[in-house]
Amino acid sequence: MSDSTPRPILVIGAGIAGVTAALEAAEAGREVVLVEREASIGGRVLRTHHYFPKLCPPSCGMEINTRRLERNPRVTVLTSTTVAGATRSSAGWTVSLSHAAAYVNARCTACGDCSAVCPAKIADPFNLGMSQVPAIRLAQPNAWPKRFVLDRTACPPSCRACADACTYAAIDLDANPTSSTLEVASIVVATGWQPYPLDKLPELGGGLLPDVVSNAQMERLASATGPTAGKILRPSDGKAPARVAFVQCAGSRDVNHLPYCSSVCCLASLKQASTSRNRSLTAR
Repeated sequence: MSDSTPRPILVIGAGIAGVTAALEAAEAGREVVLVEREASIGGRVLRTHHYFPKLCPPSCGMEINTRRLERNPRVTVLTSTTVAGATRSSAGWTVSLSHAAAYVNARCTACGDCSAVCPAKIADPFNLGMSQVPAIRLAQPNAWPKRFVLDRTACPPSCRACADACTYAAIDLDANPTSSTLEVASIVVATGWQPYPLDKLPELGGGLLPDVVSNAQMERLASATGPTAGKILRPSDGKAPARVAFVQCAGSRDVNHLPYCSSVCCLASLKQASTSRNRSLTAR
């Protein structure tokens, strides 16, 4: 890169905030590198059933953005990648990147032959552990890039079923992590959020009672792509609950937990209460 060529902008996190930041910068004429630790972009917004204010599936809005990414040559997307370190200089930043082992490479067509023969099952990260999926699978229904992922640690010893089933040579069970260095002008941090652990709230049944779920889990229960295909069912017995209670500010604005408000849980609970009522939860 010559001194006359502006360094790219680095955006860390490819949820809706990071994707939007990357696209806006690229469409304004800047080169952008968008880094995401997961195997596909979208972040937590794709785990929601409906989002404000339109109350429509998030896959619609995300599809528009993935098409914008595909059309814009100024954006380079690096998935399964994390930032290992960053050093500032007068010209910007020198960033060290760690790339997870590419057990499934770009030759993957997402045909599903490997998943069909996989003997290993894991708790589905996309559904927050509420369902089981093969160790090799599409990370989530709207994954982009549309490429399978493999949880290598779940593979039985000496198992090569998925690799043998792949006719595209897209699976490398011996792949190793790699690293690289990037020179950037500036960094946008859009690393998102994590749900507060339920097991830290035992007084509310968190971690003790299976039917006490987080609002993030409730979104997956309400989603057609979720563990119950959109039916709101109790995790304990798979039956529809007669009543649902929402506890507000659980772990928020509390000297024993988090000192701040989440800012979204009130609206989220109102939305979920409306969804629950419309689904006619009471078994008849």
